[in-house]
This record gives sequence, structure tokens and C-alpha cells, in this order.
Amino acid sequence: MNFSAVSIGVGILVGVLAVIGCQSASALTLHVAPDGNDNWSGNLAKPNDAKTDGPLASLIGARDAIRRVKARGPLQQPVRVVVSGGNYLLREPLVFTPEDSGTEACPISYEAAAGAKPIFSGGQAITGFRPWERGIWTTTVPGVAEGEWYFEQLWVNGRRATRARSPNRFYYYMLDRVEHGLDPATGQLTNLSNRAFLARPGDFQPRENLNDVTVVAYHSWETSRHRVASFDPETDTVICTGGAPWAFCQWAPSQRYHVENYLEALDEPGEWFLSRDGTLYYMPLPGEDMTEAEVVAPVLDQFVHFLGEPALGMTVEHITLKGLAFRHSQYILPPQGHGDGQAEVSIPAVVMADGACNVALEDCEIGHIGIYAVWIRRGCWDCRVERTFIHDMAAGGVRIGETVIQADLANRTGRITVDNNIIHSGARVFTGAHGVWIGHSGDNKVTHNDISDFFYTGISVGWRWGYAESLAKRNTIDFNHIHHLGWGVLSDMGGVYTLGPSEGTTVSNNRIHHVYSYDKYGRGGWGLYNDEGSSYIVMENNLVYNVKTGTYHQHYGRENVVRNNILAFSMDGQVQRSRVEEHISFTYERNIVYWKDGELVTAGRINDDNVIFRNNLYWDASGKPVDFQGLTLEQRQERGWDKGSIVADPKFVDPDNFDFRLQPDSPAPQIGFVPFDYTKAGAYGDPVWIKLAQDLESKLPEVEFAPDPPPPPPLKINDDFEASPVGAQPARAKVYTEGAASISVTDELAASGKHCLKIVDAPGLQHDYNPHFYYLPNHTEGITRCSFDMRIEEGVIMYHEWRDSSNPYKVGPSFSVRNGQLVVGGKPVLDLPVGEWMHFELVARLGDEADGTWSMTVTLPGGKATAFEGLSTGSPDWKVLTWCGFSSTATDKRVFYLDNIQLVNSPQ
Repeated sequence: MNFSAVSIGVGILVGVLAVIGCQSASALTLHVAPDGNDNWSGNLAKPNDAKTDGPLASLIGARDAIRRVKARGPLQQPVRVVVSGGNYLLREPLVFTPEDSGTEACPISYEAAAGAKPIFSGGQAITGFRPWERGIWTTTVPGVAEGEWYFEQLWVNGRRATRARSPNRFYYYMLDRVEHGLDPATGQLTNLSNRAFLARPGDFQPRENLNDVTVVAYHSWETSRHRVASFDPETDTVICTGGAPWAFCQWAPSQRYHVENYLEALDEPGEWFLSRDGTLYYMPLPGEDMTEAEVVAPVLDQFVHFLGEPALGMTVEHITLKGLAFRHSQYILPPQGHGDGQAEVSIPAVVMADGACNVALEDCEIGHIGIYAVWIRRGCWDCRVERTFIHDMAAGGVRIGETVIQADLANRTGRITVDNNIIHSGARVFTGAHGVWIGHSGDNKVTHNDISDFFYTGISVGWRWGYAESLAKRNTIDFNHIHHLGWGVLSDMGGVYTLGPSEGTTVSNNRIHHVYSYDKYGRGGWGLYNDEGSSYIVMENNLVYNVKTGTYHQHYGRENVVRNNILAFSMDGQVQRSRVEEHISFTYERNIVYWKDGELVTAGRINDDNVIFRNNLYWDASGKPVDFQGLTLEQRQERGWDKGSIVADPKFVDPDNFDFRLQPDSPAPQIGFVPFDYTKAGAYGDPVWIKLAQDLESKLPEVEFAPDPPPPPPLKINDDFEASPVGAQPARAKVYTEGAASISVTDELAASGKHCLKIVDAPGLQHDYNPHFYYLPNHTEGITRCSFDMRIEEGVIMYHEWRDSSNPYKVGPSFSVRNGQLVVGGKPVLDLPVGEWMHFELVARLGDEADGTWSMTVTLPGGKATAFEGLSTGSPDWKVLTWCGFSSTATDKRVFYLDNIQLVNSPQ
């Protein structure tokens, strides 16, 4: 691609633009062309022969020319800026302020010339590639070594190249988070639970330039991106510069992550790496000729900003961008990394609008970008995004409104139209991004869009978890085609996802399919998803099929209506109601529910009076009887539930090939079902436009789920509690307390060093085994040794035990302390001193070598050691150690201390 240079001039507009024809009914026309000059008048479409006048060179030049015209008086006619086809470099955003506004009678448009395709690029072409080694090609990028330029995205022949990563597919898995440790930046002891983890041996390979290495951590419905502060190869501890929104391993054990941006990871065609010395490395795909390849890296982060001041009543109005293409934008990960709680809400867009009214994007293209595409953010009304192709987004498509309720009404946003757009292939960097997102904003219309190929939700509406005030009301989410989401990567998603009170909102006539969430430890992938507090929403005439966890799910909400939908082919179950409340959750009526896999109800409960099911048709095409959570349909109807519902084959024309039209003899009319034309969902109008959406869908592959995480290696514990602050809980342990009971690090006394672990029991607890904590060793063979120092105070009752994971569990080594005595197998074996440190060491064989015995050595103060050999395990056939714990079982306040806990597994 040969980009023309742009001259951002400030010359004086001359010629016919000097005087506005007040009586003229025709539009005032300016021209922009790649061979233009911002010092020219813009009155001519092409330069004159003398090269003294002609078109302008840039949109900024055209904007400034219009400003000079308006300085002579108000506009008396519409203004058209006609942009010739070709390539234009953008090196600063095009900013429209209130002075750039048109009026209702005299709007201003910046539009492509008839049949032209003007492309505005925030990128820079890169050339000069030469062969290196291992099939890799390199070139030197000017300005990088000098610190003048760096980039984290790259496009080769119009395709987003993959930043070198490991593993190339799927994930590594954390062993555990690191609760506390020394901050590499300050040297101070700090909480590291959301920025440090233990890698499995051999997974984390980078050793140099760690601050440029990126760890991408997967947290159920989001990802976070982290720069690496340090790595300890002895302990496989990775510490990042900044934290994630949650502690690592909070949502699931074996948290997934991958690692990006180090040269050793560049091992697969299509990957690239940029060194700080300016060397760009790229491994070509088969058939790519790097002597001719079109390689572009981004320079500019944002393209257009409509920048009004709505609180002051100063808005940007009546401006339209039409037929323009914007490509190649930048994003650089901040020093502390990036992580959002949901929807990547802190990421901006290449087209921003604040204080904008009646501005529009029509027939545009936004692609190959490093952030979101469009954000109509604050104080905006009656704006439109129509027939725009949005593709290859690092984040998402269109955002409307904000995450807060603005107190000043002038700063609120509403009545935005997002219609007939193709929004395809998003979340390429910011995995939790959405196709369309509506925050605290109402009266918007999101209609007839084709939204596909994201890793999370298609359309999200609302930003209120619960029943408090929300502005997301009367939104219309209708006739959208939403498909191929999730890809087995994230969880807790919906084709359409809602939050909070939403009176007047409709989600109707959409076609939603291929929504697949992460399978292991996942939270679900649903077609229609009313999440927390969703209320008063009507979901009608939707076709939902081929989803992971259910075609419909309500977490909790009030009086939603799910009516006259076709809901088919969910893998795990069809409908889910997670929380039962005292009000009516939802009404589920006149739906056709059709499936082959799983049960009717995924999870939760439907058999109560606070949810209304009626006049539905249910059919399990596998031939199994329909199970209504332990009841038959007849039994439900006897209790007043599901009145008018039937179990019958709906007789679709060809459901296996997703033709859900009804045959003439279908029983569906018996439930009052009204057929609807689901083919009307998605893009409409020009056949070429419709075919583009169809072609993009046809190229999408089938989902491939990641394999289950490998079992963790044997856990090794060596904790003297010196790295944990006072008040912390033991690292790598599961801790359970209640009431006044506690388990925490203290500096009151220690067997060695300054810290130890204090266990405090308390009266009136619900469970006599609390407080307790345990480790999950996953020791399956060899010999395991567990040693620790313990100090008991007066009246302590506690036990230490090893178990496996069977149900009921089998017990290995076990002892208790009661009345100042060590008890093994129900018999006292040794008197223990109160208020003094003792040392314990337990040893047992595992796996095939386990023989039902174990040994223990207890060293009392003064160094006297007592050995116990051939002790019987609690269960003769115990062989595996998956639970190793300590529990206080007193019924009043009692205290004991632990220090220097070691747990290690070794071969025979």
C-alpha cells in the first residue's frame, strides 16, 4: 500500500468560498484528494494545470476551510466535503468542536465521491524485510531504538498478524496465586494475590526484557493483560507490575493464561515480534512473499472525536461522515497493565463522541484497530451509526453511554441508532469486549446488525447489578443476527445480555446461534441472558440455537417476559433460573423448546410459584422423556404450573439443518405460537451488503474446545510465614473460619524468625470443625513427608489429617491433640507440653507402595525425639494424598500455633 503524504496546512481559503450565496439552494462543495494541498481552495476536484489551486489534502484541511467560511457568517446552505478515492495518512485525530457544526437546514457532510473508496490510515508502511533464520524475516524499524515509536499490532496483507505467543494454541495453567511477597518495585512486603502466581515448571520461558513480556490471564468473563516485573526460575514465581480486577485463581483453580511478546515464542507462521532495538521479526505464512508483502504498523491511536461541552450547552451538531474508511490504530499496554471488571469498559474508541447531536456515520468502514470502534459517550442525542462495516477490532464495536449516571441531565446520552451494520471479528486483544454495549442510556435502537466472531457477549444492555436506579430503559434490541460468540474462551456470556431495571426494553426478532463458553470451570454461554436485576424486559420472536449452556437464563430479576421464541439445541440444558426471589421472576410462554442433548433445566429451579411457565411446547428429539426437575408435565400441571403446555414434536421442516419453519401439521398452534420470519434478522438492503455478511459467516470454523487442564504436579509447601504480613492467611491453603474464630499470621511468637500461624477457636460456631485449613497436594505416588512446628495452649482440641478425594473420603495418617495428649488411632501415645514449641514429622508411602501404615517423629523441647513406626492409616486402602489439613474442634476459645510447615513428595 502506497500512502500519500498529507500536508496539514493553514492557508487562506480563496475563490468562490469567500462569499456564500445566501439565495443559493445548492450545497457548497469542497473537494479532498490525495494529490491535494491544504493551502488550496478545495473548489476543484483535481489540481489545475499550473498546480496553483485544486482540492484540499485532508479532512482536517476541509474542516478548517469550513471554519473560515463560517467566520464570515452563519451557513446559508448545506456543505459537502467530497473525498476522492485513494490512501490518506492520519497523524492526528480529526476533532470536531461546536464551531464545526452544521444545522438542520444546512448540515455538513464529509463523504466519499461517487464510486470512490477513500482510506484514512493511522498506520505506517514497513518495508525492507530480509531472510534471517528458522524461516523468519527481519527488518529495522526507524524510531524504535530511539524510543520515538513502538507498536503492539501489525497487519500483513490486510490480516492481523499474531504477536509471538506461547503456547500457540490454548493455554498454560497457573498452579496457584502468590498471596504475599516482596514487591520488585519497592522491596516492600505487599499483597500480590492479583498480580503474582506460580507457573508450572517449564511453562514460563522468558528470561530477558521481562517488562515487555505480556501475561494474558483469563478470568471467566474477562481477561487482564500484565507486564512482567520479575520471574524466579527457582520457584517459578511470576510477579506482574500491576494487578488484575480479581485475585488470580479466584474464579477457578488452574487459571488459564498465555504469554506474549518474546522472541523465543516466535515459532509459528503468522507470528511477529518487535525488539526494542528496532528489529522487527516475522515468520511468513505459506505463500507470503516478504519482498512484496504489504506490512502496516499503527502510529495513531484515535481517528475522529466529536468534542462538545454538553454541560455548557455547546454541542457538535449535524455532521455526517459517509463512505469513508478508517484503518490501523494503535494501543500500547500501560506500565501497570490493563484489566476491567467487564466489557473492557475503560478502553476508548477510534471514533469518540461527547456532546454530539445529530451526527452520523453512514456507509463507512472501521477496521484493523487497536481499541473499540465507536463510543457515543457523554451528552449525545439522536446520533446514528448505519451501514458501517466494523471489523478486526482489538476491542469491540459500538458503545453507547457510560458506566455512571451523570447527575447533570445534559451529560446523559440517549436516542442513539445503531442499524444495519456488520460488526465482525472483535476482541482480538481485549477479549471481554462486546459487539454493541449500552451502559446507562435509554431510548436507543440497535436493529438489523450482523454481529459475529467475538469471545464474549454480542449485545449488552444496562450497567446495574441489582434493582437500583438504571437509565437503560426503552431500548430496542430487535432484528439482529448475533452468532459465533465465545469460541470456548470466556464464560458467563449471552448473545444478548442484560442488567438491571429496564422498563420498556425489547429483545425481539433476533437470530442467535453458536454461542459457546469455556467448558471447564465455565459459567455458561446462553442465547438470551437476563443477568443480575434484569427486569421488565420483553424477549419475543427470537430464534436461538446451537449454544452451550442454555437458550435462556435468568440469574435474578423481576417480571421479564420470554414469549413466542424458538429455542433449540443447547448442549447442557435449555432453560435456567438461578435465583428464586419473593416476586415473579419471569413469564415463559408460547415458546417452542427443542433439544437433543442435556436436560430441559440446566440448573437452578423452576418448580415453584414465583415463576410462570405456560402454553409451551417441549420436545426432546433424543427420544428421552422430558424431565421437569423430577416431575412430569402432568405432575407440574396438577400443581398449577405449565398450564396449556404440551410435550410434542413441533415438526420443523429440517431442524438438523436449522430450518425451523413449521410443517402444516405442526402442533405449535395449540399453544398459541405465532410463526415469525427469522430470516429478517441481520443486514438488509443492497444485495452486495447482505452477501458480505453471509460470506463472512461462511468462513467461520467450528468451535474447538480446549482440553481439560492437566493435573497439577505434586504440591510442595515450605512456609515459615516470614513472607506473609501479620493478619494474612496461609499461602496456598484453603481457609475456613466463622464467627470469632480465626486463622492468621501473627508476630506474637514464632518457632523461628518473627512470624508464625495462629489458630483461634471460639464458642458458638455452627461447625465444630471450624476453624480449619488445608492444602491440596495431589500426591499420588512416592513418599510424602509433612513436618511442622506446633505450640499448643491450655485446653486445645485439634487434629491433623491426610485424605484422598473419594466420596466418602479415605483417611491416611491422622492424629489429634486432646487434654494435652497426642492421640493416634483413638489412643493417647504421648504427653505434650503446653506453651512450648514441638516439632512433628509424618511420613507415608503412596500409590502402589502404600501398605496401610505411616510413621511419625515428635521432638519435644530439649531435643527429645519419640518415633512412632507402623502406625495404621485411618483407611487401610488409602493410597493418594489430595487433602492435608489442620482443624480446631474445641467449643470455646482455644489457641494453638504452627510454624515452618513443609510438605514434600519424593520418589521411592
